[in-house]
Amino acid sequence: MLSRMVGWPLLFLSLLLSLALLSAAGGKSLFKVGIVSSVTGELTDWHESVEGWEVYKSKLDKEYPLGFPIIGNDATYRFSFELNIRDDESNLQKHEAAVADLISEGVDFIANAQPNFAMEEALQSNKANLINIHGVTSNTAVFERALPNVFGLAQPMERFFPEPMKAFKDANVDKVAIVYRGDLTELRVACKAAVQAAEAKGLSVQEISYTSSDPEVLYGVTRQVNLSSSTLGLVGCTLSAEAHQFLNKIHEMRKPLKGIMFTNGPANHTWLEEVG
Repeated sequence: MLSRMVGWPLLFLSLLLSLALLSAAGGKSLFKVGIVSSVTGELTDWHESVEGWEVYKSKLDKEYPLGFPIIGNDATYRFSFELNIRDDESNLQKHEAAVADLISEGVDFIANAQPNFAMEEALQSNKANLINIHGVTSNTAVFERALPNVFGLAQPMERFFPEPMKAFKDANVDKVAIVYRGDLTELRVACKAAVQAAEAKGLSVQEISYTSSDPEVLYGVTRQVNLSSSTLGLVGCTLSAEAHQFLNKIHEMRKPLKGIMFTNGPANHTWLEEVG
């Protein structure tokens, strides 16, 4: 079992108990959550996770205007959240600097919103003795370190791909192309898990790694897939904009594929409307 990966109910209960203890000890009622997200730049795909925190805060504020109550034996403690959001501009160094700023400003928790920088943020937060919550990080290496203040909520990638690979197998796909951004940790780890799952199902794999969103690079990747006549399935651990370009190029090349899946893009309604 992977250490420090828990579900929302258990984590929420743990946070409530922590808040109750902090409130009782210091009379504190407002807790600051620090979030460093890629609001701008190339890695904005994951910024929508911040909306979850904003919706959760709005719901708490509406239902409990005086603060969320925790009833103890001798007193009722109330608390509310304040979100402190910073933009890392899709840059690791700026991400680390923003986390350091939030720590120096006295936030009570750090919530991760950029999984490609998850390891660095986890180490930083843990060193500062702050709870670090990862809602979108599927890289199990972050949690295998068993850092005492770091918790993950997302499903590990190792558990995500067996079913899709079974579907490919059932559709008589013998070979699948697995393409991914090798320079982005979350996407690289995801497709490495996809390769393992494919091979476990007896599928041949055409593994292609690339490191740029340049249209010529994406065209070259698509061309490799197209030239492999035995490749009948495609898995892409890509940015949503790249996935869009891959689909367009596959369509232009008239590559016959029985199945296509991307980690980023299809879950977004705007992306689906643009693809058509």
